[in-house]
Amino acid sequence: MLLKVNKFNANFLVFSLFVILFILQDFFFNVLQDSPLPLAASLIYLPHGLRVLATLIAGSKILVGLFMGHFITGIYIHYSNGLSAFFTDPTIVLLILITSTISTFCVFVSIKLLKRLDNRLQEITLRTIILVSILSALINSLFVNFTYYLFIKDWSINNQIFQYFIGDIIGGIIIFYIIKNIYKNIRFLEKY
Repeated sequence: MLLKVNKFNANFLVFSLFVILFILQDFFFNVLQDSPLPLAASLIYLPHGLRVLATLIAGSKILVGLFMGHFITGIYIHYSNGLSAFFTDPTIVLLILITSTISTFCVFVSIKLLKRLDNRLQEITLRTIILVSILSALINSLFVNFTYYLFIKDWSINNQIFQYFIGDIIGGIIIFYIIKNIYKNIRFLEKY
């Protein structure tokens, strides 16, 4: 039995899953990474896997949910000590809006670029998922870090570009592996 999911429900689902995955990756970041850098990139960024799969499956229909997930988690990152500065510092709000937009559209742009280079990317295959994941991680890492570099004094751009890229790739691989095993187990259970 399949459920029909309308645009609002799909966006709400993507938003909810994004926030849940962000909370998980934040836990791993705090326990395992313990970086001295402020606003350091996580080496296990789980939402990237959701970002890739959701965009490959639903395309532009889920961009609102992705954007809201990025925006809310961006507020959490930048205002973890309290929201009092949210209304008094428009620079940080602008930074969150810009980086949320970049992170939301990085997969969409990657898909469009790759489809221009290779017509075989019409189907969702492991090859497509990996190519889109790598290219979108690179786009996200470069453009988000360039934005931080413009907005934040003494931004450690070299370290952060690498950490963003690796974190997106590792997080994506973990999510892809989990989804693959869930799908495999559902197919196994359908036999009985």
